[in-house]
Amino acid sequence: MAILSRDPRDVAAAHAGLDRPLSLTWLSSDVLLLALLLVASVIAHLYGLERMALHHDESIHAWMSWKFYTGAGGFICWGGRSSATYCYDPVYHGPSLYVLTLFSYFLFGDGDMQARLPQAAAGIALVASAWMLRPYLGTRGALLAGVLLAFTPTLLYYTRFARHDGLMVLWTLWIVIGFFRYLDTAQPRYLYLLAVGIALALATHELYYILGFIFGWFLIIRVLYELLPRRTMTIALGSIAGVAALVELSIITGLWYGRLTPTLRADGISLLFFTVASGGLIMSRVWDPTPLCVPRFVALWQEQRTVLWVALGMLASIFVVLYSAFFADMQSVFAGLYAGLAYWLGSQQEFARGDQPWYYYLMLMSLYEPLAFFGGLTATVYLFTRGVRFHRQKQPAANREDTPSDNDINVAGLTPDGANTPSGNDINIAGLAPDSADTHMSFIGRPATALFPLFLAFWFLCSFVAFSWAGEKMPWLNAHIALPANLLLAWALARLGASLNWRDLDRRAWLAPPALTLLFIALAVASWRFGQSAVGQQAQTNLLQGVLLLALAGGLISLIVRVGQWAGVRATLALCALTVAALVGAYTLRATWLVVYDHPDTPVEPMIYTQSTPDIPLIVAQIRDLAISQTRNARGVNDPTGGLSMPLIMDRGDPAQDGEGSLAWPYQWYLRDFTRLETRSSDDFRSATSDTFLVDPPQGAGERILAPVVLVSRVSLNSTAQQALEASYVRLYDTKLNWWFPEGNKCDPQSAGYKRFYFAYPGSAGDIAKACPGLQPQDAPPVWAPIFWIFDSSHWANTGQYLLYRELPPPLRLDGREMSVWVRRDLARVGDAPAVAATGSVIKLVATDIFGEFGSEPGQLIQPRGVAVDPQGNVIVSDSGNHRLIVFDPSGTPIRTIGGFGNGDGQFYEPRGVAVDAAGNMYVADTWNARIVKLDPQGRFLSSWGVGREDFGDGRRASPTGGSQEQNLARPLDFFGPRGVAVDAEGNVYIADTGNKRIVVTDSDGNYQYQWGYDGSAAGQFNEPIGVAVDENGTVFVADTWNSRVQAFARGEDGRVDPLPYATWRVPGWQPQTYEDPFIAARGGRVIVSVPVRNLLTLTDDNGVGLLTWGGSGNDAASVNLPCGVAFAPDGSVVVVDRGNVRMMRFALPNVASPVSNDVPLQ
Repeated sequence: MAILSRDPRDVAAAHAGLDRPLSLTWLSSDVLLLALLLVASVIAHLYGLERMALHHDESIHAWMSWKFYTGAGGFICWGGRSSATYCYDPVYHGPSLYVLTLFSYFLFGDGDMQARLPQAAAGIALVASAWMLRPYLGTRGALLAGVLLAFTPTLLYYTRFARHDGLMVLWTLWIVIGFFRYLDTAQPRYLYLLAVGIALALATHELYYILGFIFGWFLIIRVLYELLPRRTMTIALGSIAGVAALVELSIITGLWYGRLTPTLRADGISLLFFTVASGGLIMSRVWDPTPLCVPRFVALWQEQRTVLWVALGMLASIFVVLYSAFFADMQSVFAGLYAGLAYWLGSQQEFARGDQPWYYYLMLMSLYEPLAFFGGLTATVYLFTRGVRFHRQKQPAANREDTPSDNDINVAGLTPDGANTPSGNDINIAGLAPDSADTHMSFIGRPATALFPLFLAFWFLCSFVAFSWAGEKMPWLNAHIALPANLLLAWALARLGASLNWRDLDRRAWLAPPALTLLFIALAVASWRFGQSAVGQQAQTNLLQGVLLLALAGGLISLIVRVGQWAGVRATLALCALTVAALVGAYTLRATWLVVYDHPDTPVEPMIYTQSTPDIPLIVAQIRDLAISQTRNARGVNDPTGGLSMPLIMDRGDPAQDGEGSLAWPYQWYLRDFTRLETRSSDDFRSATSDTFLVDPPQGAGERILAPVVLVSRVSLNSTAQQALEASYVRLYDTKLNWWFPEGNKCDPQSAGYKRFYFAYPGSAGDIAKACPGLQPQDAPPVWAPIFWIFDSSHWANTGQYLLYRELPPPLRLDGREMSVWVRRDLARVGDAPAVAATGSVIKLVATDIFGEFGSEPGQLIQPRGVAVDPQGNVIVSDSGNHRLIVFDPSGTPIRTIGGFGNGDGQFYEPRGVAVDAAGNMYVADTWNARIVKLDPQGRFLSSWGVGREDFGDGRRASPTGGSQEQNLARPLDFFGPRGVAVDAEGNVYIADTGNKRIVVTDSDGNYQYQWGYDGSAAGQFNEPIGVAVDENGTVFVADTWNSRVQAFARGEDGRVDPLPYATWRVPGWQPQTYEDPFIAARGGRVIVSVPVRNLLTLTDDNGVGLLTWGGSGNDAASVNLPCGVAFAPDGSVVVVDRGNVRMMRFALPNVASPVSNDVPLQ
């Protein structure tokens, strides 16, 4: 038996290491900044990760991962075969997402947050990985890159999103870091990082074909440049670019349609090759000619062959393990080698998912990544025109090292162990100022540094062209353009900062940033003033103010020029550039906040694509509550309450139309624990009888029963289906499954939305004939239309409002796939939420009178909104577009016009709500003058109250309180866009202070009484309350629009309104981030609400029980278009503002009796 003993020297060394005192010399300000950045990144990626419902694609990935995790089986593989475990199908991309999500479920359980956790972790790792770019960006540049990668809208949103793209950006960055750091240092760990990055990219998403094309061509061009004469490379690249240009011109001029195969066209390919060849041609004229790639590859093969084989073994091992699902399905390994490319080229590009225009990514980058996009373009132009200047100076012998560190390599770069010493030349990175005092940007003997920014520019340009060419254009693919753009921006800003000698900078130079900021503000306000449409004295005032602002702008320009004389032109320009970057960066940060945290599930952003509505989790929660309450007779270990055995029926759509109308996603994910989920096709619903909804009972034996819950798509809900459901069910929800940004109609160049320029490209006639037979080629927009649109001042106000607040300009509005949830009648009142009786189908109710027309003459209307009826039956309409009131007599004849544009006594700025007291006095919500105006019965001004302390542009005044309870109480008459107003029998005036999320009560003279409500979704809280109504009993009804509900408030014992509602009920069609102004009216125990986006009006009792729904889209006497204001007339009829058709309609309602006793009939 051998006795093992340790060498005493080893023991001594170990003790020496343990005895060594701890040191914090490594802890620098840069490391602390990195730590703070990582903490901020963790918070940014994990905060509210479960807040929004899973998107269609997310739910598929989450559900497949859940099946993989639970061993549920039922996987469909490439080629149509099935498998009991995960297997590869390129439709759903590579296996890495499913494996990582499986581990997330294993560690933390299954749920929405856990499904997104792998992407969030990848986003945090992406930020941390930027630190490895210090040799090329500098320490501060690497920190800046980390900030950009952490908080840029596109990357943050999609690294909180359960799709493959959030993982792919990390693998891509690892590939870039691994390649350049190995090229730089020859250290094996970076070759291993490169191998791991490639393997994971291959196992994640088929877009690695695009990235492989870009990266591969860059490497090929560089290697051939090092091997061949420069003249030969110039001729070769020039020839490729020339041929590609000729092909593109032949397609543009119509000489050739460009079809290579049934699914592949030559126009995009030729453009891509033109970009690659032209980029290579330009780079080869400006990059550092020192051989770098070939010597390193030779050294790898000759001296580090073992390292190469290890790296290749790591790549192959990861690929095989992931694609085989840990050796459970070896066929997928071979499918992973070719199936992705076959699917991507064979069907996905021809299918062109998203059907987006060629300028789609130009639009997204400009909207969400303006700093990265335009900054990257500027840096690219600089690099490709001026090149990378090297400042070479002799390195002091005392500072030389014989061996390269992790950050410094020898120029020859042939051995990893430093056998060849550095050349003695100092290379300043990419043209940094040679006298810069910024030690963070000092690099020695590193040819790859010069190559890196050129690579970033090449990657950025080629990615932009490649993804713009690809048939599938989806918002998440923008992440793969944003990644190189932000890295290039970080390099450019770091270089710009390093070019300034901050210590010796003239103090007067600091006048440039505020002067430039004020210059932009002055020019913006001057443009706004000149663009105002006004007459008389107001027009002269606007002109004078505009001229004064231009004079101020001239003075500021003179000041900036003078600063340039004091501090130097280059320093001043650099400061101005950094100022512009800071201003655009502030906008970008706000864009991040809005899309990631403020409304991530409301598609007022084109980045939010076909998002599941916020109603989905609420519906599922109620179904679960119902199930737990009802099915206690089928309990088990995994279902202790027995609720999960409750049968459900879900619409699986129309098989003849690829499942159109299917509710599978995301419901398949959210109802995954229910064991009795059955489906019916659209045909089953359209020919439904009572037997259609029969299922086996929860206990599995006995007589068949009606399914407790049925989920059906609107496309399947014809009259037959509705009658069959109404016989035994109550409609609990009528909502949207998912919704999307209003893109417009590509076949109608006159329509709203960005797709109206879809065919604005040369040679589009053939595509127009194929896609839009009704559109003539001569009617298509010209090529320059999308660019010239930017300079059309007619939309600047709306565009500015959208950029700042994401308010969709009319007529754009959100749309989506509608669905309804039906609960068996005997179960309808089980659960937390009161059920609403089914109102039946929309009835055809013909208007008894129609009056009003479009225009600005007396009696004509533009954008009418609110309405009230006085005791004599006269109809008072807020003519918002004309900034006035129109009074019609009971027969519809205009008798009086009140007001006009302005903020003086008796003038209005887009008035909305109108109310009338018992004496005939009128109260008007003067929305953008932030006040309530009181008029006598003849329309003469009596008084006004309310204040708008801030100018929101175009003269709009408002006083935002943030909707907080404290600020609301402190500022009782500070109004922010009041929309609704109502008066009770005692003369109390109820004001819907919409933007401040509250109801304010004053007396009839404007003296403050009390208020209730603040921002929130709990009972008694509001989110954009618009309409307010009071019935004869003093009950107050509030249209709590963005909470999609009506809240009803009774009187308290003290005579004031109780701040907690006695009833609330949902209004399907009222959605967040919509601006259609639905109103409400109440009388005799009846409540009417308008639903503009659905072109409907709904009558309920005062508890929300549905009684009647009428309307429907159209312009006949029984249809409405964007109905807004509603009011009861003394004769019991209802007057409706048909805003979209610019008219007033009067309806005589049928005598509907409520289920509640002591109801008062309407007639």
